[in-house]
Amino acid sequence: GKVGPPIVSRIIQFMSDGMLGYNQARKIMFTPFPFPHAQLSAFFVLIMALAIPFLMNQYANETWLGCVLTFLTVTCLSGLHEVAREMENPFRNAPNDVPLCTLLAFYNEALYTMFAGYHPDSYWNEADVLKKSKGSTRCDDSTKEQEKGNSSDELVP
Repeated sequence: GKVGPPIVSRIIQFMSDGMLGYNQARKIMFTPFPFPHAQLSAFFVLIMALAIPFLMNQYANETWLGCVLTFLTVTCLSGLHEVAREMENPFRNAPNDVPLCTLLAFYNEALYTMFAGYHPDSYWNEADVLKKSKGSTRCDDSTKEQEKGNSSDELVP
C-alpha cells in the first residue's frame, strides 16, 4: 500500500543512523591501540603490585589495615588494566562476549522478511490461516448465537 512521506523519511533517517553507528564502530575496530602505551600500562601495573605492599607498610599503623589496603589497591589497578586490555579489541568473538554476528544475522533476516511483505513475528502457516478463515469456527458460531439472543453462559475459547 501507500506509505506517507513522513514515515518513509523516518525510516530512511533510522537507516542512516544505523549506518552512522556501524561506521563509528568499524572505525574503533580498525584503529589499533598503540602498542607502547599498552606495554607501559602493563609494566606500571606490575611495578605498582610490587611497590604498594611496601608503601602500605609505611602508611598504615596496623598490619591488617595495610594488607587490606594493599589488596584493594592492587585489585583495582589490575581490574582497570584488564578492562583496558578488553577495550583494545572490543569486537572479537570470545565465548563471553555478545554474539554480534548472530544478532546481525537475525536483524538482517528480519529486514529481509519485512521488505518481503511478511511480519517477522508471524509463525503460522498461511494455508492453515486461509482454511480457518473460510470455514466456520467455534468463536464464529458463538458470535452468531449471541446475535440471535440465544447466548449461553459457557465461555468459548
